[in-house]
Amino acid sequence: MKQTGSARFRQRKISVKQGLQIIRQADIPDLEEEQQREIQQVETGVEKGEEEEHHLQAAINASLAAAAGAKVQQIYIPTPDASKLFEGYSKYYTRKFAEPTTYIRFSSTVEDTAGCPYCLDENDFEFLEKINSTKRSASQKCTEDVFEQVMHQFETAIAERQPFLSTDVSQILSFEELETAFSEFNHPLYINFAKMIYPHWKERIIQRQGKPIMYSLKFEEGDKDDSDPYTCFRRREFRQVRKTRRSDAQSSERLRLLKAEMDAARSLTELVVKRELLRKDSLQLDWDTFKQRTMVKELKRKLGIRGDDEDLVSKKKKPNAVENQIPAVRLAIPKVPEIGLVTLEDIYQKREKAIDTAIEEKLLRRREADIGWEDYTEIVTGWLGIFRG
Repeated sequence: MKQTGSARFRQRKISVKQGLQIIRQADIPDLEEEQQREIQQVETGVEKGEEEEHHLQAAINASLAAAAGAKVQQIYIPTPDASKLFEGYSKYYTRKFAEPTTYIRFSSTVEDTAGCPYCLDENDFEFLEKINSTKRSASQKCTEDVFEQVMHQFETAIAERQPFLSTDVSQILSFEELETAFSEFNHPLYINFAKMIYPHWKERIIQRQGKPIMYSLKFEEGDKDDSDPYTCFRRREFRQVRKTRRSDAQSSERLRLLKAEMDAARSLTELVVKRELLRKDSLQLDWDTFKQRTMVKELKRKLGIRGDDEDLVSKKKKPNAVENQIPAVRLAIPKVPEIGLVTLEDIYQKREKAIDTAIEEKLLRRREADIGWEDYTEIVTGWLGIFRG
């Protein structure tokens, strides 16, 4: 098996999942050829087809020889000189530029400004020469621009009035039904040319099986068809987002909370509006009262009634503190049983007494078990007092 890899690629690690190449002795190149190949395979940074360029190879060989220790003249790749000024620069490049106020000149589409999209082909050109051969004067001959415009009008009218003509070509409209499409042209020759061109256009559209004569981009029609390579602008398939009941419940709960917060904010705003309106009415009443008191004060001065200026001040009634006072609530005191106070010394004495009683009971049971037996061991009951308190 011949080695298909190249020396310029990095050798990968051996994997147990991939098979190794079997190289025979005849497939192994000689040492000199291997060295020569390694010398030639230098990363040049250019495309593969341009590596054999004369100046590039000369520069590479010179750099390799200099790296090996040989004395060679340094070679450069020739590049065009861009430091000089072109003599005819001012002739072709003028500096008369006025910055526009806006970059948008118009908002029409490319189709609206490109002109008539219909183009003559060989069949149309032969038909045009045929009808022009019968005309003697140049004014009566149909030009190529007029022919293209008439054909485009037929195509546009049939696309609007019979968009599904490809299903049944025999139902194509007559010239009398399509004549209204040329009403925008004031020149009478357009109608005459349209009558002459209509049979040619009808024949061609029947040959196209009801499809437009001018070829256009093919779009997806109906179901998606990946087998047709000429389909342009395919629909992109979006992956449906997986929805769960939990996410639906969370979304519903968030919507409920949001609705409750919005309702609370609206209610609070309505209450604030009512409060401010009441304040406005209260201030208006105070102002009216002050004006009435001023009139009363002037009347008292005219009548000679003496008094202080307290009449001008509105004395508001202070709320009674007793009425607004919250009545005190008496809490029932729980009855706690009387328990004697226990000291730590009493607890220690009870514990020592319990220990002594347990020891005495164990000794009594031991004596009862030793009845009828003689014990020759020394009795050291006197030592028990050491472990007591």
